[in-house]
Parts: sequence; C-alpha cells; structure tokens
Amino acid sequence: MKTIDKLIIKARNKYDAELKIAFIYPSESEPGKWVARGDIWNDIPGSGVTHAICDGCVSVDDAMQALDELKEKYPNCNDISIIIDDLIE
Repeated sequence: MKTIDKLIIKARNKYDAELKIAFIYPSESEPGKWVARGDIWNDIPGSGVTHAICDGCVSVDDAMQALDELKEKYPNCNDISIIIDDLIE
C-alpha cells in the first residue's frame, strides 16, 4: 500500500501543480543576459515549492516567452504576478 500511496502523491505533484509567481532578473553568471524563474506549487502545505529556471535568456522578451511556456505547462486559474528586476544598482 505504501508504494501505491507514493505513486499517487508523485502523480498529484506532477499534474496538480500550478505556476504561482514568476521572476525575471539579470543573470549573475552571464552579464547582459536574463533569468526567468517560475515558482510552482501544488497547494499542499509542507510539500515545498519547485523552481523552473531558464538561465541565459538574451532579452526580457525571451524571458517572458519562457515563462509563457511554463504557464502553459503548469496552468493556473488566477492571474500570475511576474516581478521584473531591471533596476541598475
């Protein structure tokens, strides 16, 4: 029974997860490029948050496209906040 429970939990985590919030910020490893990061969660307390990261996007538009693809893979019925950190220190 434990094996079946583990498979059910794994399937639930894979298919019931939603993109909750997304960030776009400058890449630290590749100057002049951008990182698109999406936080994915299944709404189960204590299950943890998964991060999907696209590092090395050439522009903010490329990062937005990567997040759009992630939103299609992990759809959410609510609007998603995308925080863009484009301020120069």
